[in-house]
Amino acid sequence: LPSPMPCAQSQRQPGAQGWGGRGTSRAGREPRTETAGGSGSGMKGTVMLGKSTLWLHRELASPSPQLQILDCRSRERYESCHVARALSVALPGLLLRRLRKGSLSARSLLPDCPLMPGPGSTVLLYDEGPIGLLCPSQDQESLLALLLRKLREEGCTAYYLQGGFSKFQSEWPDHCEPSLDIPGASSSPAPPGAPVVGLGGLSLGSNEDSGPLSSGGMDSEGASPPSYPVQILPHLYLGSARDSANMETLAQLGIRYILNVTPNLPNLFEEQGGFRYKQIPISDHWSQNLARFFPEAIAFIDEAVSQNCGVLVHCLAGVSRSVTVTVAYLMQRLNLSLNDAYDLVKRKKADISPNFNFMGQLLDFERELGLAHESPQTPRETPMSTPGCCFMAPPPECEEEDGS
Repeated sequence: LPSPMPCAQSQRQPGAQGWGGRGTSRAGREPRTETAGGSGSGMKGTVMLGKSTLWLHRELASPSPQLQILDCRSRERYESCHVARALSVALPGLLLRRLRKGSLSARSLLPDCPLMPGPGSTVLLYDEGPIGLLCPSQDQESLLALLLRKLREEGCTAYYLQGGFSKFQSEWPDHCEPSLDIPGASSSPAPPGAPVVGLGGLSLGSNEDSGPLSSGGMDSEGASPPSYPVQILPHLYLGSARDSANMETLAQLGIRYILNVTPNLPNLFEEQGGFRYKQIPISDHWSQNLARFFPEAIAFIDEAVSQNCGVLVHCLAGVSRSVTVTVAYLMQRLNLSLNDAYDLVKRKKADISPNFNFMGQLLDFERELGLAHESPQTPRETPMSTPGCCFMAPPPECEEEDGS
């Protein structure tokens, strides 16, 4: 990764003390605020640069902006209104704790961007207002400060927005917009010319096939992704496209149902009979609404279980889309919180890394299920009911299979 641009030395105004002195760049551009961590600070040795609302306005007005924008406020505030092209950063407590401990790389949360950033690529983070970056000892635990420090430590050119969203909205309301459920956005990726924004779209050199880097935790360091489906529960397997193409493995595991969470991978054995397929046409992109397919995906898994068949949930690499569906299933069927369901899958398959937008959809699903404050020590088993869904082909004969 390219190193961040060196920070110009700021020129302190007479009488200015400590944090936030104003300086002017050699090129005569707009002054910027430089903030350096001091003793006792959570940002020791880290230089953080702020960008003004005017700077952001000019970037957004640029015909070809190279700016990645992250909204670090609550999901509710983001949905109410946010900076155009910004993506909400919604981290469950489990991932936030790992990020703070240093066992989670910020780049490991960027699963779908195989390209390195261009020399002009920049990341901008913002919160609601001035949040105490000038006094980091009071705000060292904020999500914005944490992500900013992590991204810069990992070689990204990252900044924060001076004055936050409230100041920007009051000065440039035309660059702010509410979240809209745009028809079609859930079934097709953004057009090639559209800006790719947020942690699901930062071009920072990590993708679904990136191995240990995309794992998101220390417990998987040095481990290679398994070359076979991973059993999450009796009858429920999580895997990749390669697993879905291995007839011998499918037969050994008693897998007769295959949930394909991609828009373009073929259902290889559909014409041969003996397999039931369901395809969810979702790309691993921040714009995709995977949550709207949760009910039918869960119903499909339920049917496999009721027929005593194994069911494989797969996407391309088996780390983002298929993981999101599997976690949603565990949350609904075992009454698990998002943290507990994610941890269960993580223990079985270390290299998982759903993109941030999918994690936000799982947070919404957790609230919808009323599980936000529940964290049972032992998952409560619930009866697996046969859903009343109609599929195109008759169910395969699986009663003799034990699925083990």
